[in-house]
Amino acid sequence: MQNSRRAALTLALFLSACTTPRVSAPPSSDQLVITSVRVIDTEAANASVPQDVLIADGRIAAVAPAGQLKIPRGTRSLDGSGQFALPGLIDVHAHIGEGGAMPNSEAGRERALRQFLRYGVTTVFVPGATGAGDADWLTLTERCRAGRFACPGLYGSGSLITARGSHPVSTIFNMPDDVPAAMTEARGVTVLDPGTDVSALIAAKKAAGVTAIKIVIEDGPPPWHPKPRMGDAQIRAIVTAAHALSMPVFAHISASDHVRIALDADVDGIMHAPTDVLPASLVRRMADRGMWYVPTFSLYDGILTWARKQREADPDALSGVNAEVIDSLAAAPFLAAAAEDEAGALGYLANASENLRRVAKAGVPLALGSDVNNPFVYPGYSAHEELSSMVRAGLTPAQALRSATIGSAKFLRASDRLGRIAPGFEADLLLLARNPLETIENSRTLVSVVADGEVISDVVSSGRGL
Repeated sequence: MQNSRRAALTLALFLSACTTPRVSAPPSSDQLVITSVRVIDTEAANASVPQDVLIADGRIAAVAPAGQLKIPRGTRSLDGSGQFALPGLIDVHAHIGEGGAMPNSEAGRERALRQFLRYGVTTVFVPGATGAGDADWLTLTERCRAGRFACPGLYGSGSLITARGSHPVSTIFNMPDDVPAAMTEARGVTVLDPGTDVSALIAAKKAAGVTAIKIVIEDGPPPWHPKPRMGDAQIRAIVTAAHALSMPVFAHISASDHVRIALDADVDGIMHAPTDVLPASLVRRMADRGMWYVPTFSLYDGILTWARKQREADPDALSGVNAEVIDSLAAAPFLAAAAEDEAGALGYLANASENLRRVAKAGVPLALGSDVNNPFVYPGYSAHEELSSMVRAGLTPAQALRSATIGSAKFLRASDRLGRIAPGFEADLLLLARNPLETIENSRTLVSVVADGEVISDVVSSGRGL
């Protein structure tokens, strides 16, 4: 698992760079070879001839045509004949929760972390919220590294930063404007008051071990609009302080005007598609700036399901999501409490599709994020839903898969170790029965998941791939 990542590479990594037809590695009890598997390159949009993939100490040590590796004694073997190896999926907007209407709990968060892996999501970026705030982050990551429970690779922002009286404190949490800081921090949210020493705040977050900063640029969202939002000077101060510490800043937005504010402040990426259509001028600025775009179709699809007062019916979800979570979303009081109507939710999805087509055509960098732990947005499963939504919106399967692998790795500033099946990269990969480059739903035909070199035993697979 990612909890045991090692910085040092084995001798096999050096040997894999040689031009000799056979690649060797020293004997090791912590090695695995996947034989005769077709490796998918999401950048080139192709699948190789059958390859052997040698894994040592949680890293990919060598990749060579089938039968050309000299396999060390004692190496475990996984037969990949007839299968396709895809880099592990990366969800860059994934709160740690199960996606139901139940109270957050430590047990639920542990189940959620395991569920990511069962669906083939081997790395996540956690943008704040309960269980992943500033005070929790080091403890969470240390428990993962110690193997206390199964974890994907974790990156995160710690407590997200918002204005007093704004989202999510006065909206989702329904807390008063004068709520004490301790209560919002317990929910993974930092309220920024005027006069706060922004540099000190960002330095404290860096010391807490977080890898990025998430801010809320909001005067809503619907249906709570209007709400206060952070001032432009505050936003620029946060970005300046974070960039001085080599930390990217990502912004929660819900409208095109928020994107303009983020661009003016040099924010690195936006979370969510705007609920309106992005003007061409903003799309060009996003492309020129290299601003990351994370559309979160799964969030809007969940809103639609809730607005229609439907219960979960997808067999892919029913087979892998905790039954109590599914039942909690079918309760009559919950279904009656939908904040959106069907027409509004359909409008969000239509605009999200149009915006994705525009930004993709312009060359805006894309990463996959689903907004796990909103209702009907389940850990792991929702990444596959996101891939399908991106393709329905107009991307090719290769483009969607690239956003979930290479794109998301770049978003995390980890493209030197994540997102590819190549020597030196972390051993995170999926074995699929069918080729997802042909039909995106084939990403769900999981046979095995390997995370940090370890085989996940209880994967959730779908027979619905084509």
